[in-house]
Amino acid sequence: MKRIFILKVIDKMHSDYLHKIVFIINRSIIVEDKIILGGWSSQMEVYQRPLKISDSIAQQLKQEIIKGVYKPGERLKIMELAKRFGASQTSIREALKILQKSDLITEFPHKGYVVTELDLQELLDIWKIKEKLWALAFAWFAERASEEQIQKVKIFVKKFRDAYIEHDIDKAFEANFQFTDVILEGCRSKKLVSLLESTEDQAKRYRYLSLEYGDNLRVSSQYFMEVVYAIEKRDSKKAADLIAEYIRFSGEVIQRYYKEMVSKFKAKLRKSETE
Repeated sequence: MKRIFILKVIDKMHSDYLHKIVFIINRSIIVEDKIILGGWSSQMEVYQRPLKISDSIAQQLKQEIIKGVYKPGERLKIMELAKRFGASQTSIREALKILQKSDLITEFPHKGYVVTELDLQELLDIWKIKEKLWALAFAWFAERASEEQIQKVKIFVKKFRDAYIEHDIDKAFEANFQFTDVILEGCRSKKLVSLLESTEDQAKRYRYLSLEYGDNLRVSSQYFMEVVYAIEKRDSKKAADLIAEYIRFSGEVIQRYYKEMVSKFKAKLRKSETE
């Protein structure tokens, strides 16, 4: 990255002011819109950072909502988040507005921001939409993707299979979406990508939870391997049919275990409220 300038830190800088401009996240130190690599010293190299502080906070909160750190129905308190991230309340509000646009959280009068709850019918509707959109994405990927992109897909599907063998849900979840990110890139349709990304924001947290139920990991791995074989043959119809069939299967898992997932959410929420 291009070096911007050398920042001189005044040791006697007022701590309150320093607190306002410094935001620590993921073991990096961010000053305003720039990132400092390394520890504090009298001189440090500073590099341009593409994301604003509010964007960085929104990204982290999004991942935590997806993985169930924040449960459906749980309040996100601005002052607590500002203290946690070492950021201003303005930056926190901006981050929450970003999440609200993805329907991951909902703002209620006199209550503030709450993690959005989806009932079973809403989830099944989302899965129907996913089925149609992903079938089209996989068909176009089979037709339009480069050989390099196909090789990337094979790598991530193997990574998913390794996670299944190890029964590592986090690793499987990561590999799943690395795989589909390549599909989105290779289908070469900005409009389709936009539609899928907005849908997946809602679906991911339930997808993450569903991986631990039934025989989901094994079946997912098997479907992904068959899809890759179809893609290698440039068989767009087969790839689309397989992924549509797989999404119907994952929707059935959601439907079968929905009550259990919601109960787990609520139990964790009650526990966090009493701590």
